Amino acid sequence: MSFWEELGPEEYWVMINTIEEAYLNGVISDFLGHSERCGTVWIPGTDEEAIRQLIPRFRRVVRDLIDRDLVEIREPCNAIFDDAPELDDGEVDEVLADPGSWLRAHGSVNRMVMLMPTPRADRLISR
Repeated sequence: MSFWEELGPEEYWVMINTIEEAYLNGVISDFLGHSERCGTVWIPGTDEEAIRQLIPRFRRVVRDLIDRDLVEIREPCNAIFDDAPELDDGEVDEVLADPGSWLRAHGSVNRMVMLMPTPRADRLISR
């Protein structure tokens, strides 16, 4: 069984966003999205209430992937992952618990938290 086949649906979308070095605030909207034109265009979900309801579930998934040394998160101020300091466990939990890390709400302060695969994830994915 491949790395991808072992992942649940939520883990899959987190890992897709991770290998794209994307932001945490797009993970749930991607999960809720749908394809159009024979699957060639992906339209992220925009229902903020649906995203809010899924935050606790995805918070647990991302925390688990971090604990399994597959994902790392940082909060760069300049969109360059390596320029941001590493987060300790308490900081990771605080970032994951903050709804502003997960939402792209207009007119409010959003956290720009980036996902990055760990070296272990890179090895498992490339098998």
